[in-house]
Amino acid sequence: MKHEKLPADVPESPQTRILLFDAEGEDREIKPGELDLARVSQNELAWIDIRVHDASQIAEALCQFGIEGLPLASLMDHQNGAWFTQRDWFGARAIAPTWDATHETFSGAAWLLAVGPNVVVTVHRRRIAFLEDVFANEDPDSRVGKISADSFAAALLDRLLTTYFDAVDAFEERVDRLEVEILEPTLRYTHLPSLRRLRRAVSILRRQLSAHREVFDTFSRPDFQPDQDDKVEKQFRSVSLRYERAVDAVENARDLVVGSYELLSTRLSQRTNETMRLLTFVTVLLGSLAVIAGMLGMNFRAGIFDTGSEGFWTAAGLMALLVLVALLIARWRGWWK
Repeated sequence: MKHEKLPADVPESPQTRILLFDAEGEDREIKPGELDLARVSQNELAWIDIRVHDASQIAEALCQFGIEGLPLASLMDHQNGAWFTQRDWFGARAIAPTWDATHETFSGAAWLLAVGPNVVVTVHRRRIAFLEDVFANEDPDSRVGKISADSFAAALLDRLLTTYFDAVDAFEERVDRLEVEILEPTLRYTHLPSLRRLRRAVSILRRQLSAHREVFDTFSRPDFQPDQDDKVEKQFRSVSLRYERAVDAVENARDLVVGSYELLSTRLSQRTNETMRLLTFVTVLLGSLAVIAGMLGMNFRAGIFDTGSEGFWTAAGLMALLVLVALLIARWRGWWK
C-alpha cells in the first residue's frame, strides 16, 4: 500500500516537550519520563506540548502522564471553536493564523488547550509559531510557577490574540503598499487581482477569528468555573474583551480593502477622464487643420493660389505652427504629458 507523504512539519509519531515552571527554583525542560503530575507542587506548573500526526495519537500521548478521558480527539476534528469542561479540567480548540505574503492569503493551524490542576496541555499537528516563541524565550527565573494553570492558559490565549493583531498588521502593510502603487502618477495595472486576493484573505481571517466566539464567550460567563479565583476570572474577562478588539481590527481590515477598491475606481475614472481630454484635444486640433485645409480648397480665385509651391509650403508651415502652439498650450495647461 502506498502511504501519503506527510508535510515536513507533521510528525509521524507524537513528539512531546515538557516545560516545568518552578517558582522556588529554575524553570527547565524535562523529559516525559521525569514528570509525575501527582508530585507537582503548588509552586510548580507543568506545560506539556504535544505534536501529533492525527487525533488518534492524542490519548496514547496523554496516558503516559496518567491523563485519561479528556475529549481532545473529538475537539481536534471540529471545524470551529469548541470547548469542554470535565471534573477538574477544561479546554478548548483554537486556530493560530499565518500570513502568506507570497500568495497574499491566510492559513490557520488548529491547536488544543487543556487545563488541569497545575498542568497545561497543548496539542497540535503543525508547529505553532507563538508556542515555539514561548518555549524558546522562556526565562529560567520567570517565577511563572507561582501562577495557576488557569492564569497560564489565559496568557496563552492572550498570545493567540496577539498573533491575530500581528496578522492584521501584516495585511494592512500589504494594503498600504497596494494603495501607494495605485496612487503612482501612471496607473499601469488594474490591481483587481490583488484586491480580489486580499478580499478573500481577510474573509478567511475573519472566519478563523469568528470560530473562537463561543470559546471566549464561555470564558467570560459567570457559570464557567464558578469556584475559580476572582483574579483568574478577571483575567479571562480581560482576554474576552481583547477578543472583541481583535474582531474590530479584522472588520477594519475588511473596510480597508473596500476603501482600496474605491481608490482604484477613482484612479481608473481619473485615467479615463485624462484619456478623453487628450482625445478631445486631438480631435479639436485635427478639426482646426481640416477647416484650414477646407478653406484653402474652396473654388474661388485668390492671390495665394497664384503663388505656386511657395504658397503651399507657407500654408503647411502655418498649419505646423498652429499644431506646435496648440501642443505647448496643452502642455502648459496639463492636458498632455
